Amino acid sequence: MEIRIHRGANQIGGCITEIKSGNCRVFIDLGSNLPGSEGQEFSEEEIINMTSGADAIFYTHIHGDHIGLRKYVPSSILQYIGSGAKKVLACQLEALKKFDELEKLESFKTYEVGKKIDAGGKGRISVTPYTVSHSAFDSYMLKIECEGKVILHTGDFRKHGYLGKGLSPTLEKHVGQVDIIITEATMLGRKSEKVISENDIQENVSHYLHNHKYVFALCSSTDIDRLAGFKEACRKNGRNLVVSRYQEDVFKIFTEYAKDYNRKFNKNNELYYFEKCFVLYNIYARSVIGKLGREGFLMLITPSMFNLVKHMKLIFSKQPSYLIYSMWHGYAEEGKSYSNTKIIELRKLFEGNILDGVKDGVHTSGHADVETLAEVCRIINPRLGIIPIHKDNNDDIELHKVFAPYKIFTEAINVLDGVTVYIS
Repeated sequence: MEIRIHRGANQIGGCITEIKSGNCRVFIDLGSNLPGSEGQEFSEEEIINMTSGADAIFYTHIHGDHIGLRKYVPSSILQYIGSGAKKVLACQLEALKKFDELEKLESFKTYEVGKKIDAGGKGRISVTPYTVSHSAFDSYMLKIECEGKVILHTGDFRKHGYLGKGLSPTLEKHVGQVDIIITEATMLGRKSEKVISENDIQENVSHYLHNHKYVFALCSSTDIDRLAGFKEACRKNGRNLVVSRYQEDVFKIFTEYAKDYNRKFNKNNELYYFEKCFVLYNIYARSVIGKLGREGFLMLITPSMFNLVKHMKLIFSKQPSYLIYSMWHGYAEEGKSYSNTKIIELRKLFEGNILDGVKDGVHTSGHADVETLAEVCRIINPRLGIIPIHKDNNDDIELHKVFAPYKIFTEAINVLDGVTVYIS
């Protein structure tokens, strides 16, 4: 068996992992580089050559640094993704009018939690998906069985999201001891960044909505936990959760899957029901201005809404408007390779009235903190060792602190007990 980390061992994002046994080859994620990455992006020709002859490609979730290069994969290769993630991705592609990519997406196969997939029908490599909490809807870790050995690819995950309480039980009941764990290790280089729970964020946002009538929020449109927290904070304070038509379409998918889950398991949890949002069709309508002016709002926005936000601040100018910035702080830093100029310009509309990310308790990482990383390793006790990915290049000292006493695969080539690990 061969495991090859094509990319991700020395950078956050852009993850590509290959596992090979005999005549069977599979890939886990085909991610594009994040903004500011120093590495050169793979070309279409390189991805075609890299994946040529592969039996299947499995995606852990829909963030671009894990799925961004899927568009280059030949249509003859099977590609797998979560069924909910597939619908949300289709919604995004339709909104962006990327119809060629939308057509390719239609052929993707989808996961069933806990159901084993025989890659290529060859009986050499099997992949079993399990749900994890992450800052993207419908995310998965993958249990891979090959040549009598078990590999766990964690994807991006965390314990401090609403679904995080299921992490340890899933590992204990369905995964058990493995031979190798391929784990994300994003937070090794961000130990100073405070990690708080999504429930704490909900409480903080509720407090801000109680004190401020007109609030805009900049966050990911697919972060179901964050959006559920915003929705609950609005409900508690009698505020309108104002959304675009695109966000309404995404919310319909979230609600559909939440209801299916409740029916299947006889639950009554409405946290992920998004049926009572205020869809903004016409800000100039007198009834809309009247309702939002009386009741207040939290409006989900994107950087492309600059002119709309500027106009709404003028309409609702009797009280100051505030911005909840619920994204990674790096995008708002000026003069960096990863700076987002549109985000920076949007923030300038709210100077002095910004509730700012981790600092003000309105944002938290989508990734596991170091304590959770160590806990996962204790539970599954990898027999041969750990392959850390999705991490900065300078995290080697922290690696050995967090993952002691396990062997860590960081060198170019490792051979152990019939497994060859290549680190690019």
